[in-house]
Amino acid sequence: MSKGRVFVIESPNPLDLLEDRGERDALLHVCRVFGYNASTFVTRDISEFEQTCSYISSITGNDKDKTPLFLHVSLHGNASGIGIGRDTMDWRSLANTIQSMYNDLQYYHGPIVLILSACGANKQKLTTELTKLIKNSKEPYIPPEYVFVFAQDNIEWADAVVTWTIFYRAISKIDIFSDRTKVQDLLNRLKSSKFGILKYHRWDKSTNSYKYYPKTK
Repeated sequence: MSKGRVFVIESPNPLDLLEDRGERDALLHVCRVFGYNASTFVTRDISEFEQTCSYISSITGNDKDKTPLFLHVSLHGNASGIGIGRDTMDWRSLANTIQSMYNDLQYYHGPIVLILSACGANKQKLTTELTKLIKNSKEPYIPPEYVFVFAQDNIEWADAVVTWTIFYRAISKIDIFSDRTKVQDLLNRLKSSKFGILKYHRWDKSTNSYKYYPKTK
């Protein structure tokens, strides 16, 4: 049985592509070694990014299949939004794309995790914008149950790869959807490793909002 399903969407700039700086190839191999089903995409502009999200959202499964789905988005970013090739997508526009994607993913019956691997994501406003959209939505749906981001302004790509490698190995051994204390312990161990500091935003059904950890900046 698969540990999970992982889609890696990456948007390297041309120099990154030439110099092979990125996460997708390494994560593709390590995730498969760890027992995940995994596939990767490269997007060069907003149009390709939205098309890829739409394509992924067409995935279906029977109601007994509860395999976790990880949507791993790796790109450049800052406090204002994300960079996709020459295009810039602000957090509100990204939230609209994610909301549309998750509306379609209602036919996938396993839990869904969104990973945003980008510089500046510690100041992201995606979860704030998603919360606004969810509260105003006429059609109820479950947003990303977890959103993981780097809790630091900058991260070297090699350190990012190491961090996510440890993350996927460790997360496959715990039920993150029933015991968040184990997820918190994992984030604490990753921080101690000095490779990367992660933060999660966990959807709380009782308050219809995201709770995050760690609380400190």
